[in-house]
Amino acid sequence: MNQENLIFTAHCGIYCGDCIHYKNKHSKLASDLKRELERVGFDKYADIKSPFGEDLRYYKEFISVLNSLANHYCNDPCRTGNGCSSTTCKIIKCCQSKKIIGCWECRQIDSCEKFEFLEPRCGNMPKNNLKKIKKFGLDNWIEYRDQFYIWL
Repeated sequence: MNQENLIFTAHCGIYCGDCIHYKNKHSKLASDLKRELERVGFDKYADIKSPFGEDLRYYKEFISVLNSLANHYCNDPCRTGNGCSSTTCKIIKCCQSKKIIGCWECRQIDSCEKFEFLEPRCGNMPKNNLKKIKKFGLDNWIEYRDQFYIWL
């Protein structure tokens, strides 16, 4: 078995190398920007009611989004990092409880409801990939994988 394919293939059939969070640049940039804004006390500047600051009225919401961007970073693939962004999901827990390598070894893929949280961004990609892993094998499925996100 190709160990690299196994490492980058999440239990759910997602290929981690395609994920927007995996070793991205925007998380570090967001973190750097947040640190710089804090250094200069930009929150106080944004709080001042002024004709020059009307466009900054959503600064607190912006900082909340900036925090999210800074924190959505994966340095390790799901399998070795214990989940996406180090968060163990119910799919990983299910595979661990069944003592299987991934959902492609399970007979209940089509009826499994544990994938619902992935659907808004990934659509049917994870389940489609699982079918391709079954068909082509873990060593050869990657070149046939679906696009990661529904907007691509």
